[in-house]
Amino acid sequence: MTTSRNTLVAPNSTVLDRLLQSGISEARALGHLKGGWVRVDGEKVEDPTYPATPPSQVELKVIMRSAS
Repeated sequence: MTTSRNTLVAPNSTVLDRLLQSGISEARALGHLKGGWVRVDGEKVEDPTYPATPPSQVELKVIMRSAS
């Protein structure tokens, strides 16, 4: 999932704001941040208050897990 260059995003958006705007729940967004799966312009971010104003690109990195 990627959110980027969206003109509907508030100018003072945080990474959490952007993740919530993408449609995931706050609990899930915070879990992704804590897990280290969120990148803003390619940099790993764990702080939900980290600035993510447009035109920054917010990504969730997929982490493949092996079946046990």
